[in-house]
Amino acid sequence: MKINIMSTRIKKRIKYLLALCAISICASLQAKVNVAFDGVDGRLLDNIKSYVQIANLNQDKDYRPFQIRFFFKRAESEIRTALEPFGYYNVKISSQLDSTEEGWQARYTITLNQPVRLTDVQWTLKGDAKDDSVFRSVLEHSPLKQGHVFEHAPYEQLKTQLLSLAAQRGYRDAEWEKANVRVDIEANTASINATFNSGARYQFGAIDFNAEYISEDLLQRYPRFERSEPFNTASLSDLQVNISESGYFETVQVNALWDQAEQNQVPIQVDTTPNQRTHYRFGLGYGTDTGARITAGYDRRWINPEGHQFKSQLQLSQFESRLTALYQIPGPRPQTDSYQFRTQLADKTTDSQESQLIKIGAAEIRAFKHWQYDVGAYWLNEDFEIGQQSGNAQLFVPTIEWRYLSADERVNINHGWRANFSLQTASKDVFSEANLIRGRFELKSVIPLLDNWRLLARAEIGAMYTNSFEDIPPSLRFFAGGDQSVRGYAYEQLGPEDASGDVIGGRYLAVASAEIDYRFAENWRVAAFTDIGNAMLEPNQPLKQSVGIGLRWISPIGSVRLDLAQAIDEPNNPWRIHLTIGPDL
Repeated sequence: MKINIMSTRIKKRIKYLLALCAISICASLQAKVNVAFDGVDGRLLDNIKSYVQIANLNQDKDYRPFQIRFFFKRAESEIRTALEPFGYYNVKISSQLDSTEEGWQARYTITLNQPVRLTDVQWTLKGDAKDDSVFRSVLEHSPLKQGHVFEHAPYEQLKTQLLSLAAQRGYRDAEWEKANVRVDIEANTASINATFNSGARYQFGAIDFNAEYISEDLLQRYPRFERSEPFNTASLSDLQVNISESGYFETVQVNALWDQAEQNQVPIQVDTTPNQRTHYRFGLGYGTDTGARITAGYDRRWINPEGHQFKSQLQLSQFESRLTALYQIPGPRPQTDSYQFRTQLADKTTDSQESQLIKIGAAEIRAFKHWQYDVGAYWLNEDFEIGQQSGNAQLFVPTIEWRYLSADERVNINHGWRANFSLQTASKDVFSEANLIRGRFELKSVIPLLDNWRLLARAEIGAMYTNSFEDIPPSLRFFAGGDQSVRGYAYEQLGPEDASGDVIGGRYLAVASAEIDYRFAENWRVAAFTDIGNAMLEPNQPLKQSVGIGLRWISPIGSVRLDLAQAIDEPNNPWRIHLTIGPDL
């Protein structure tokens, strides 16, 4: 009986002690673990932190001490694995785990030692790609060279890059026959032995256009590649963009029909849906050169199956109103070339002139890469009053213009430049009332400086030769001042003046501008600038200068520029506000 009583008491005490232990264990379940890694930084440290489990424990979850110790011990292996992609296979790690009142403290001290370096690199190209300079260039510029540290990421990236390049350039059957890497940890060396078999390169086959209302002859002039040329997806992308920009179609989809390829030629299918044939445009605007303005446009996106187009626009504004009409015929390369017939009626009124003109002309437009030229002629009839002079000018003006544009973006430009040169002539012997040779050159550039800083520079010069300047109408004379010229001065305020003080325009033009802007927010810039220039009868006359500041909003249609400029060469140094919208080039 005594034994049984003692046994019962012992059992009760054991249960009591177990309960106390359970409470004690529960109290020690601390989730917070502070982990430190010494001896590494940068991308090595970032990769360790993302890979090692003890550094990524859920802080809202309770872990038992044996779990913490398990994670702690396993971390050394995880650290080694995290460092191997960077070429470090012989690292030394010492570690320490402490329990504190705040939780656990784990510390790892890492000695990297020397990384593994490449001693032998063998890349073998088979198939048609072995003679493809693009593939050879990729391998030549690879960072995986003998003597370099072997890193996993560049190796995998190069493998992926060659497969992607093969798909872009028509190597439909390309594959890696072999891609072996051997790492000798004891010798601290690595070797690569890889063979890429591209197979045969496919060619462009026949192109089928699904567009009933536009002639096949016109559409077949859009591709910049011929049948049997080597396949390239970039050429298909260009074709889709060019046809989309023609205005004939609402949607354009260009597809390579690989399942129908025969004799290594892949057919191309171009599916389209028609656009609205007639397009109307309406707009309201304001500019300090034009004042308030209303615009309306009527376009006929195609007139006939040959793709002829008609475009017209009416602009009514405070200072100048005009009606323009354009009939356009696609050229040999319709995405860039055309034949145009142009008509313009204009009525212009400023403080010093009134002018009504009729202009009728024709031109041929051609483009090559960044260059475009415009060769044509127009007949001009202009009634004008400028200062104390009035008259009527009738001129037949042959003209040629070259334009060059190179920019990283179409609208919001960070780097690029544009050049324009035009030459116009007229002769009394050819339906004109005056002899004239007129040239104009403009250069604009956008140059990146430090982060978020740009320099915008502009220069414009013009000159004319004529033996009867008074017979030259205002539309062909040179003026300066305004939003796109010398800010701080009114539109066409600068130029030679007559006895009454009215600006009558000049034979020569010289304008330059320098502007620095800073992007202080995603869609905002501030700017400081200075402009200088004038229109002159003789090239040695003084120039006018202005300085100012501006605010820029980067919009989807280009910069909206609000400038405050001071004309420092005028009495009392007046200030003027300028508002313009559009691309920087």
